[in-house]
Amino acid sequence: MAGETARTSWLLSSAGRRGSLVNLLKQQPMHADRSRVIATDRSELSAAGRLADVFEQVPSVRDEAFIPRTLEIARLHDVGVIIPTIDPEIEVYANHRDEFAEQGVDVWVSSPEVSRLGWDKWALYQWLREQGLPTVETFEVSDLPTGALAGAVVAKPRSGSSGIGVVLADSVEALNVANLDESYIIQSRAPGFEVTVDFAVGRDGRVLGIVPRRRIEVRGGEVSKGVTVDYPAVIEVARQVATRLPGAYGALNVQVFYEPSTRELNIIEINPRFGGGYPLAHLAGANFFDALLRDGRGEDIPELEWNPGTLLLRYDTEVIVSGFDIRSLDA
Repeated sequence: MAGETARTSWLLSSAGRRGSLVNLLKQQPMHADRSRVIATDRSELSAAGRLADVFEQVPSVRDEAFIPRTLEIARLHDVGVIIPTIDPEIEVYANHRDEFAEQGVDVWVSSPEVSRLGWDKWALYQWLREQGLPTVETFEVSDLPTGALAGAVVAKPRSGSSGIGVVLADSVEALNVANLDESYIIQSRAPGFEVTVDFAVGRDGRVLGIVPRRRIEVRGGEVSKGVTVDYPAVIEVARQVATRLPGAYGALNVQVFYEPSTRELNIIEINPRFGGGYPLAHLAGANFFDALLRDGRGEDIPELEWNPGTLLLRYDTEVIVSGFDIRSLDA
């Protein structure tokens, strides 16, 4: 949105347990001291919601009332930017972005086409092939030719997330394909280790920042230990993805497998949203919040710099709420 909006607050959608994002946003005022962080979630048991300045419950993203309710909250709390965080809501926001813009609210979400590539792994595979970008051989489970894949394989739902339903096997034969749902795809297992690359894209498609982070340990589909890494080949392939995606906007990430000994790269997934590990990129020096705000105001800013070797080690903590009405759990 060119020109500075009068709206001053952030809205973190489907906040869940993303307390780190809430705390980082609290350090990012839009306009002096008037900025607040609003969190929404379908559950009143959202830890991040309780850390925010204001917490509002919303219907499920699949409910027709989700968008009207979120618009109501945005108007009520003077929201200037909405940050979606979970895969199911990305396409919903993408399809309604203009409605929010009419109210002076900038939703940091890409085009519906990009949201589909993030949600549908088979469509992503076809797009990567069309673009000549590196990825592993992939087949739909219902159309897997005999002998098409040799060696270790991965089976996953074409529209899954957080690693749910993923099956690893040493061969197709060991996979027991007959037991897989028709929604599955089967891929060759990529060599090397996983690197997730966070990147931010401005309104005109310009890349504002790229930060690769090696995933050391994952828990529940989200990085629990990671470190920023300066791998030029990985950065370059992420830049190609960022510039070729049709309508990329906001914060996204691409998951890449990298084998340093051969320099082989394979793109596995694209997530058109702030990733769970974004705080590592931010704390390494790449402030996507500030860059996207300044880009929205029409400022010409240099690509963000960041510090390689920044290590993330997550640990459990808690949020305590006093006076909670236990009767709400039985409603």
